[in-house]
Amino acid sequence: MNQPEYLHIFLVETREHLLTMQRWLSVMAEQPENKDGLLGLFRSIHSIKGMAASMGFRRLAGLAHTMEDGLERLRRTGRLPAEAVEQLYHGLDLLEARLADVVAGRPEAPEGDDAATDPQDRVLSLQISMPGGALSHWLLLVNELMRLGTLQSCRPEPEKIAEGILPGMLEVDLLCQVDIEDILQRCRGISDSVSVETTTRADSEPGLVIRHGVGQATVRVSTNLLDRFVGLSGELLTARHRLQASLQQGLQEEIEGSCLQLDRLLGDLRHQVLDARMVPLEAVTATLPRLVRELCRSTGKTISLDLIGNDVRLDRAILEAMSEPLMHMVRNAVDHGIEERGTITIAARRDRDRVTLDVSDDGRGLDPAWLAERARQDGFLQAGQGAEMSEAELLQLICRPGFTTARRITEISGRGIGMDVVRHTVDQLGGTLQILSSRGQGVCFRFILPLTVSIVPVLLVEADGHMVALPLIWIEQTLDVPRQQLRGFGNSHTADLGDRQLRLVFLSGLLGLPGATGSHASIIVCELRGGHAGLVVDAVAGQKEVFVKPLAFPLNTIHGLSGATILGDGRVVFLVDPCALIPCSLSTTTKGDIL
Repeated sequence: MNQPEYLHIFLVETREHLLTMQRWLSVMAEQPENKDGLLGLFRSIHSIKGMAASMGFRRLAGLAHTMEDGLERLRRTGRLPAEAVEQLYHGLDLLEARLADVVAGRPEAPEGDDAATDPQDRVLSLQISMPGGALSHWLLLVNELMRLGTLQSCRPEPEKIAEGILPGMLEVDLLCQVDIEDILQRCRGISDSVSVETTTRADSEPGLVIRHGVGQATVRVSTNLLDRFVGLSGELLTARHRLQASLQQGLQEEIEGSCLQLDRLLGDLRHQVLDARMVPLEAVTATLPRLVRELCRSTGKTISLDLIGNDVRLDRAILEAMSEPLMHMVRNAVDHGIEERGTITIAARRDRDRVTLDVSDDGRGLDPAWLAERARQDGFLQAGQGAEMSEAELLQLICRPGFTTARRITEISGRGIGMDVVRHTVDQLGGTLQILSSRGQGVCFRFILPLTVSIVPVLLVEADGHMVALPLIWIEQTLDVPRQQLRGFGNSHTADLGDRQLRLVFLSGLLGLPGATGSHASIIVCELRGGHAGLVVDAVAGQKEVFVKPLAFPLNTIHGLSGATILGDGRVVFLVDPCALIPCSLSTTTKGDIL
């Protein structure tokens, strides 16, 4: 019965039940006698068993049946002890592995082999460096590792490397039967600079890489929403017929009325489609309580996790991209944010057309002065640098590739290859990362994210006749300033606005174009990670809502470009990320940009 359409439904519903079980297990770990939790777990595993059996997946159904029997006995006692919670978590991991086999089209594991691995298989935790390795070398290296075994985890992910992120260190858990000498020899065939360090762990050791179901290209849509889609389709057809009749008869007022009606209906359709793509934050935070418990067990710390605003909804694609960064932030907080005991808080709130997501802890916090000194010691700043940097800019030092605040490298973190990937992910989504901290007062990593990455309100601006789009989410205001208020000092420029001095960068300089001359300058005041800066443009062409198309290679490797759109007249316009461009350009503005 496993035709493609039924298989698709099976996978979607099974993942939802697994997510529900993750949620209830987190509750039961704190409330062992929660009757609703016991009933919810039993219902989910019973549903998985029935669906797997009807699809012909006997091994998966058998595993679910075993878990169901255990839950039935526990349900009679009315209590779920801590040992049972851990056993059920292990069962979920096995179910996930079986489900992964189904997705990949692999045959089910032999009877009695729930781990679905060969007895000679072992997991090698590899740390691979390749100084001077180009993008092509890293891609070949990952491909070679996939030939040698199964990648159970890879940091950064292969997709991120393909997007142009060159890792300082590649961390891999490789399920294989080859020894380290063979792996090193195969990797050395790609580059002589490759070095490999490894530790072997038993397959039974609980892994810290939690699988998520949000990454699947499916969302559940209510029948009410489908009914609204059908109704809108009918109204759009009616509006089209009305417009065609008006055009044939040359009725100008009717044409204008039909266009207004089409505009209204398309706006309504856009709203409904975006609503269908929305997924609650809980889809990626449900597994974090378990992650915290596993980390606490390995570190000996006592840390609680508070989740606030789990019902806040974001675009499925944004949540998919944010799952790994959230896990990394939690690992960091446990490993070297909190000393012995404390609390990690993940709080989300909706603010008009964006979502603010705070990941904070009550640990020792970050000392900007200490960060500057550490950066100088590790070669990220030259001697004497840092004094002119603001506190916000100093805190952003931790996002530089290779920079770490950890005093020692652990199995969890400390190699300095995580925060740069986190910030890159946020930049790719059109969001921004703010870091708020002071010594002894904890730290808050604030992610400001758009609700969707598909349709974005933008401001169209021009430089020497070339138009680009700036996401409105990062624009505070636009100013028309007399040019005599602009000041150039060496390689930097400022605008004297009376109550503050605004640092400036010229769009024409970024694009390598001659700037315009005139009595006034148009300044776009942009929010940045470290405050505000002004982007000087030749002209402001207006605001629009545009459909953003992702960039393909090699355009996706250009720093500062986050997508492209096509205007009504057929022109292709690139979206420029001011947060990515402006901080980099403030120290490199040339004398030719001075007005």
